[in-house]
Amino acid sequence: MKRGFSLKLENLKRKPQTFSLRKFMKKVFVVILNYCVAELTIKSALSVKKSTYKNTEIIVVDNNSGDEIGEKLKDFPEVEFIPSKENLGYSGGNNLGIKKALLNGADYIFILNSDATVESGAIASLVEEAEKGAGELIGPKILFTESKTIWYAGGIFDRNNVIGKHRGVDEKDEGQYDKTEETDYITGAALFVKRDVFEKIGLLDEKYFLYYEDSDFCFRAKRAGFKVLFVPKALVYHENAQSTGLGSPLQDYYITRNRMLFASKFLPLRTRFALLREALRNFGNPIRRKALADFLTCKFGKGDI
Repeated sequence: MKRGFSLKLENLKRKPQTFSLRKFMKKVFVVILNYCVAELTIKSALSVKKSTYKNTEIIVVDNNSGDEIGEKLKDFPEVEFIPSKENLGYSGGNNLGIKKALLNGADYIFILNSDATVESGAIASLVEEAEKGAGELIGPKILFTESKTIWYAGGIFDRNNVIGKHRGVDEKDEGQYDKTEETDYITGAALFVKRDVFEKIGLLDEKYFLYYEDSDFCFRAKRAGFKVLFVPKALVYHENAQSTGLGSPLQDYYITRNRMLFASKFLPLRTRFALLREALRNFGNPIRRKALADFLTCKFGKGDI
């Protein structure tokens, strides 16, 4: 069994409690994964600390990045630090934090990118909407940090081409996406999840390592009967692709391989064949050739590139 993908529920029982704020305020754990961006991670954690929603705890997981974030976090004793001895990727690293949050009695877990910051009222808005029962996986509106233009205002998943798209990218935010509504998927940059979801469907699939694990998680949750909701009144700011590099060979490899993995799990045979033909057309590209070979030989997780 892959590490961290399935939950042993008997090991994740809530800790015994006497009197607790749980009766009045749900407990939210914010999981932030660091990889070589210590200053951004601390900035993200500080934004959570300023939240108007006070029943929050912060877990920072370091993916063996070697940027001394553990030392830097000693000035923030309220932040729980989990160092990983190896780079487990986005899915595996976040799973370490998610499991810790579940063990510590989380009602909700908010997966937040290290290069994202939250507005002070964002978590309160997410909890408020979740408590209405409208959805169990909730995504905020996300704006680019510098330009304040839209980065994510709901997810649109093109099943024929196996590509997830953010609605509203680069548009000026003028209220055109201010309706709370169900959406295809929520970006893993800011994914707010009710405890029940993890208990029923498990954690992020570590086969992906990086990219498409958020879409996979949302698809599995929908199959299990949970609703995926976009809540625009919760605002998050995001500096895009700080850890991996936008358009890098690393990104090209994982997106190529993981599109085929995603299709093999969820989509019709004709879509899988279409992806295979596309990969063969790109056979001259060494990165994509490696991605195809690894998919065909079931070499998942961290790619050797």
